[in-house]
Amino acid sequence: PRPARRSLLTFFKVVSGKFNMMGWWLVLVFAGPASALSAERVSRRSLLAGAVVPQVAMAVSGGGKDFAGSTIKGEDFSNKVYTNKDFSGVDAAGTNFASSKLQGTRFFKADLEGADFSKADLTAASLEGANLKEVTLTDAIAEGAAFSQTLEDVRDIQGADFTDAIIQTYVQRNLCARPDAKGVNPKT
Repeated sequence: PRPARRSLLTFFKVVSGKFNMMGWWLVLVFAGPASALSAERVSRRSLLAGAVVPQVAMAVSGGGKDFAGSTIKGEDFSNKVYTNKDFSGVDAAGTNFASSKLQGTRFFKADLEGADFSKADLTAASLEGANLKEVTLTDAIAEGAAFSQTLEDVRDIQGADFTDAIIQTYVQRNLCARPDAKGVNPKT
């Protein structure tokens, strides 16, 4: 079996050219513990070759498009158009999206803690699994948007339009019981 392991290792070297540390670990998993290369030697070689560990979660989810996986903490994205953009897994704590057009935008598992979406158009946006703690949705349009239970963690929903939004039934009941669940959206 030893020649097969070496040929597998050679195959990976040829296919990928320069390995990064994650690539070497994948080879070690496939090649098994009897591989001719020790984990220590592989790590040392990878580091010396200027290895960069990939963002595995983004590779698995198919992300990497637009802003996915980026850190945009506290930045100003207000009054701009980001229709159908991907912000999946983004670290956007405290970011300002006020009055932006975010139709069809994807915020899957994004950290949006303290972000401001006041008067933003989130029509058909996806915010499933996103951290919405202390997020402001005052006068936001979220028609047909998809949310998870984290919608209960938002700071303010006054005047927000959730027409046809995908929200779990128990979350809907809890939102309707909030004191800020009032007002009429000025645009819709």
